[in-house]
Amino acid sequence: MKLLLVPVVVTLAASTAASQEPLPTKEALIARAKSFELDTPYVPPPGDVLEHHTSGFAKIMCSAVFITGLDPEFAAENVGYFTSPYAERAKVGKPVIDRANQVVHITLPSGVTRTAKNLGSQGCVTLPIGKNSVNFTPVSVKSGLPDPSTQRWPMGDVLTEEPLPAEIDAAKLKQAVNAAFEPAEEMTTAFVVTWRGRLIAERYGRSPLPLHRRRRFLSLRCHAAVAVASQHGRALPQH
Repeated sequence: MKLLLVPVVVTLAASTAASQEPLPTKEALIARAKSFELDTPYVPPPGDVLEHHTSGFAKIMCSAVFITGLDPEFAAENVGYFTSPYAERAKVGKPVIDRANQVVHITLPSGVTRTAKNLGSQGCVTLPIGKNSVNFTPVSVKSGLPDPSTQRWPMGDVLTEEPLPAEIDAAKLKQAVNAAFEPAEEMTTAFVVTWRGRLIAERYGRSPLPLHRRRRFLSLRCHAAVAVASQHGRALPQH
């Protein structure tokens, strides 16, 4: 079984009645999902199934390599099965990474090549077959938010330098954080702990490049910020 990179956020907060209820069973989740289905027959999208899967594979690889900063071999083995099942990947050629042009090419047995390109603010997009550009004009999106390095977390990246709250056992906290990365084969990407709206511990997986660590760092803080803001009824600014 292949492993996915899933950020983990732990919030130490007062338990609510809802959090104490048992998790729904798999059958209950499926039944709930079916209740929202439209009463229409399923019609698959036109075109070749493998071409669609490979389109998704190219897009996933483009995002993983050029946006997340993952190693191509690692990304191909561990990322994005929801849009490109692992079994389908074995039917096509190895992704060709063109770092100079920020594109990924994957060739099918039929000779068709699916290409995904990093468009900057619009992320990675798979190009139409036979074309070398998208059917829209990419634009650069500028953030109107304050510099996060000047804003306190969770609205920014500035953390408090105050000591841990008296209720927190520092040794136990460190033990819990370290346990999240054992065994190494589990490939934990990141682990953060919050306490009443405050980030009190964080650790990130090893990476050969500082950029990788920084991106994982910002991603995990974003997940934790959303969790904290939700608990406190606070709206986060849109990035």
